[in-house]
Amino acid sequence: MYKLVASDMDETFLGSDHEVPQANIEAIRELRELGCLFVPASGRAYGSVMESLAAIPPELLQGSYLISYNGGCINRVGDPKPLSYHTLPHAKVDALYRYGIALGCVSMHVYEVCGKVWAWHLQPEEVSYLAGHMGYEPTDEPTLDFLANVPLAKILYCIPDGADRLRQVEKDMPRDLKAGTSTTFSSGRYLEFNPEGVDKGAGLRKLAELLGIDLAQTIAVGDAANDASMVEAAGVGVCVANARDGLDQVANYRAASTNDDGVLKEILEKIVRPAAEA
Repeated sequence: MYKLVASDMDETFLGSDHEVPQANIEAIRELRELGCLFVPASGRAYGSVMESLAAIPPELLQGSYLISYNGGCINRVGDPKPLSYHTLPHAKVDALYRYGIALGCVSMHVYEVCGKVWAWHLQPEEVSYLAGHMGYEPTDEPTLDFLANVPLAKILYCIPDGADRLRQVEKDMPRDLKAGTSTTFSSGRYLEFNPEGVDKGAGLRKLAELLGIDLAQTIAVGDAANDASMVEAAGVGVCVANARDGLDQVANYRAASTNDDGVLKEILEKIVRPAAEA
């Protein structure tokens, strides 16, 4: 019997309009009846993810948990103080920030552990993508000296519809600049730098340990490269029909549902319920 379903948010749990499909809400209700927790797992901050979950009745998330910053933070739903978190050294984030400015082809997000996001020179396409989806504070600062005493969770580079260009950026970066970070790609537009050893798979393993749940009793679903570690770590790894980055090659189950269809319904009907009835 499965006890936990961890799901990526953007392009997986949320529809293309950034709203929660009704089918997913009903699936969460039935999962709870079967004793199975729904756990959002996102590269975004805790507060940003909670805003995206506003349409879900609070009782359906009561007693659940949230994995944010690609596994860098774990929170109880409803409590912004993390149970566990990881940070990147300020000097490392600042070096990556300066390098991004010098590249001249990327915009950037810098994430504080508390959830505040600083955005450097967002392209119009990125502004539209984030509208009503994630808040941020613009900055034109040439360095991150103004954040010298602030715990930082991660930094990312952005090129809208620029996945291939970002892969080349990552390939061309000096090795010492990337040292101490875990890099991943998401949403077809982001190159993310997380603390070394941090990924969604590590976050899922940590949460399972905290809850005393065997990983074999977990399911994870995603759409992109930053979900691969979680999909591989779970007892059953699922990719949505709109998955990219070769995620279908590491998933145990390839869903017929896209993010717009409500993939949790398919997971409930094809995996969780049959196991509960066995």
